[in-house]
Amino acid sequence: MNKEQSAAYLYAVRLLVRREYCTSQIQQKLHGREHDAEIIVFVIEKLKADGYLNDQRFAELYLSSRLDKGEAPWLAARRAQQKGADETSIQLAMDELTADYDADQVASDLLAGRDPAGFRFEDERTWQRLARFLRNKGFASDVILRVLKQRE
Repeated sequence: MNKEQSAAYLYAVRLLVRREYCTSQIQQKLHGREHDAEIIVFVIEKLKADGYLNDQRFAELYLSSRLDKGEAPWLAARRAQQKGADETSIQLAMDELTADYDADQVASDLLAGRDPAGFRFEDERTWQRLARFLRNKGFASDVILRVLKQRE
């Protein structure tokens, strides 16, 4: 490993110590530092061989984080894809994480956290605001209507 390869590798390892990245994100970071394409390829291969870079692990952690925040699985998967995670890793992680996913329960829990006492159903504007909140989390209209009608 020459000096430039070593510098690029150490930079990438420092990034990966803080949080997980997918391969395309590390490639972008190294490209932003104006490293040659052959150095970037070398660093990516070495990171994968050393176990520092793993797209499957990135997808699992990213999707788990998004689902824990109440996002619908399809929206979390789309955001992971926008981050640069590959389709295979996303699909494997989604299969594992959503095996017992219940959209109605998750939406209901989100509303309970936002309005624990259930006092916010006094007017139409509040109902619409809560529906918009759930829609922005990626829930389907039928789930939103069902959950909001249960809370009335």
